[in-house]
Amino acid sequence: MPQVIDLTQAVAKKTFHKKTPFRLGLFGTLVVSNLLWLALFGLAVFSLIGVTRFSAALSKSYLEEKWKTLQDRLAQRRELQERDLQIARLIASQNSATTDVLGLASRISKILDSANGRQRRFLESAIPEAMMIQTTTQIPASAVIAMAIFESGYGNSILAKEYNNYFGMKAFDSWTGPRALNMPTRDEGIETTADFRAYSSLGAGFKGYAEFLLSNDRYSRHVGEKSGVKFVSKILSSGYCPDPQYLSHIQAIIEKHGLDRLDAALETIVENKEAVAGTSPDSTDAAGVKN
Repeated sequence: MPQVIDLTQAVAKKTFHKKTPFRLGLFGTLVVSNLLWLALFGLAVFSLIGVTRFSAALSKSYLEEKWKTLQDRLAQRRELQERDLQIARLIASQNSATTDVLGLASRISKILDSANGRQRRFLESAIPEAMMIQTTTQIPASAVIAMAIFESGYGNSILAKEYNNYFGMKAFDSWTGPRALNMPTRDEGIETTADFRAYSSLGAGFKGYAEFLLSNDRYSRHVGEKSGVKFVSKILSSGYCPDPQYLSHIQAIIEKHGLDRLDAALETIVENKEAVAGTSPDSTDAAGVKN
């Protein structure tokens, strides 16, 4: 027969009761809600300050960038105007006939139409300088422009952008002007560093290059060659650069932009001017007798 255990006394001793839940009460609720509102308000103020500062910094950066862009555009416009004036002065200085002026303008327009973007902007800068060089030194403008394009990547090399050296001219001991120090370069395929010439402007850099060619007997004896490709070929044969592909690059650039048109137009202007001078009533022959 199963054993019966009496649990009455154990159950009677167990206390059964429900704990009273914690209540804030009216005062506690007011305090907690106010604290929460203060916390939210502080967070909102902090966020507003942060956003305001960020917006101010962003606005300042944006305005500075816009101002810089505007200044750059104005500077470019001034440069273009100055180039136009240079071309006008150059043509005027040649006492050119109207047909010569129109012919030159047409050729320049076609050259500029052969490029766009950065390449066109570089041509706009380089053409007046190369024209000056050809008319004053007889170094073909096409050679000057093509070599500057090849050496500087349309003015995009560090030497060109920061030091206005568009022709990779090194600064040897005889150079007394400013220098670009320890610039990376290649000598016969070997990576090395060297000092290069530095100039104050594109015009000064182009002028410096012309002076470099004229001051070296190896190259100056080829001045007067009317073809840009032939001029470059001749100075290369005189030791200008050991790169066997140099001439083919120059020829491709001249053909791409039709730079030989510029040589021809300038040569025509000079020839017409000389012809007019030769038939002038005031001109004299070798014996000093007026024609």
